[in-house]
Amino acid sequence: MSLANSLAIVSLVVASIAAGPAAAEVLAGSYGNDVGCAGVRLGYQDSDAYVVLTADGVETYGSGCRFAQQLVTATGTQSLSSTCFAEGEEGTTTETVKVTNKGADGFFVTIPGLEEIGPLRSCP
Repeated sequence: MSLANSLAIVSLVVASIAAGPAAAEVLAGSYGNDVGCAGVRLGYQDSDAYVVLTADGVETYGSGCRFAQQLVTATGTQSLSSTCFAEGEEGTTTETVKVTNKGADGFFVTIPGLEEIGPLRSCP
């Protein structure tokens, strides 16, 4: 093996180690409860039970939060800095929203001061 080949192999190994494990993919599509997914299909909200989660935020009938960074598919909990709004309130607040991917059990969202929302599953 030549010195050039050895250096190429070492460079490849170092690059692989530096890159670490493959990054999780950005969440694709919409996830929601039954009412939320129906709203996605119809194109509008018509119930207080409406909840939809996307890579960019979570939305309920009268409130929502936009994430500062996109939600990824990794299992476990992601804490996301978010700009939140609520119907009937002026302005927005900055909150840390926790989104937990429990695999087959779906996604669960925790917004400070509210009960956990979920399970939210992929909308057909």
